[in-house]
Parts: sequence; structure tokens; C-alpha cells
Amino acid sequence: MTYKSVTDGLPKPLERVWVMTDTGRETTGYVKTDGEWFINCPRIRATGAKVLRWKE
Repeated sequence: MTYKSVTDGLPKPLERVWVMTDTGRETTGYVKTDGEWFINCPRIRATGAKVLRWKE
């Protein structure tokens, strides 16, 4: 499956998906019920990375 831009839509809340960050790293994450992305990897999350794309 190819990556989808976060501007094209979001996955269901709390559904774990693969994400590509603005730092070029790939990890898993999900969208919280309030619509905010959560990156599962603490090392990547600590850098302040933002989610650019996602895939199932």
C-alpha cells in the first residue's frame, strides 16, 4: 500500500498505521480521538517530528 498524505484524510481514531515523519523516519502511530497524531516511538516523538504521510 502506498502512503497517503495527511491532507487527503486520516485513518480511524486509535487505528495503528505506519507513518512517515518530516524527519524522514518511518514508525507506527495513530490518530487520537481528538484528531491529534500520536507517534508510538519515543525516540522519534522526542524530536518533535510531525506526521506527513500514513499507510495501513
